[in-house]
This record gives sequence, C-alpha cells and structure tokens, in this order.
Amino acid sequence: SPPPSDRRLDMHHDDSEVTLNVCLGRHFEGAGLTFCGLYGSKEYRRHSVTYAHQPGHAVLHLGRQRHGADSITHGERVSLVLWARSSSYRANEADEEGAAHLREPPDEVCLSYTHDIDFERFRPLSPGVEGKRERLARLRAQGGG
Repeated sequence: SPPPSDRRLDMHHDDSEVTLNVCLGRHFEGAGLTFCGLYGSKEYRRHSVTYAHQPGHAVLHLGRQRHGADSITHGERVSLVLWARSSSYRANEADEEGAAHLREPPDEVCLSYTHDIDFERFRPLSPGVEGKRERLARLRAQGGG
C-alpha cells in the first residue's frame, strides 16, 4: 500500500505543453482525476470535469490545465505520466501568465494547499499545519527562498 503522501495529488498545473497520463493497471478505488481551468485564466480554479481513470485508458491534457488526483480509497494505482515540452513554442509564446485566477473565488475541489497562497481565505488549516505564506517566510529567513 502506498504511503499516505502518495495516495492523492494536490491540485497543480504542469510545466509542459501537454501531459499524457496512462493508467497501467492494478485494482484501485477512488483516485478520480479532477480538472479545472487553464493557468492564467479566470477559470483556473473552477471545476471542469472529474474523470474516473481506468486501467488501459489514458488522458491527454494541456500542461496549463489545473488538475489533481483524488484520494485512493482502496488498492494501488500504477500510472505512466509523460510531459511534452516544446522549446520553439516557448520561445514564441507571449507572457500570458498572470493572477486573473486570484481575483475569482475557487471551486472547493480546485483549491490547492500546496500552490494557492490564499488557501486559508477559503478553507481553515488543520491544527499545527503551516500555511503557504508562513512556509515561504520561513524559507526566506533560512536563506532558501
């Protein structure tokens, strides 16, 4: 059985143009793949679709698409994930990155403890858990951020 930290994957977007996620097998329950909007858009933290990954099936999505894997409730999932990047695309891409997504309240399912600096505005932290602002301040004070 995977360690607790490997039973789910917090919301994020990839540093790729496209991502291919192939479910190779094993029996598992739960662990839906939840997708939200594209990075830089107002819809970035808006729920789009939740997909039930099945052995032998694959999902291809834009790397800028916010996504995460819900908790595995039973068993073990084995996946092959490929990230494709294009240096020519990146060289010609206009800087579209911005904070439009921070101006809109997120859908609950699209909120990320790991990546959203405003997480605590929408969901309380568990006792003893450090928020992202505090983590960043601590890292900077230690010379690592």
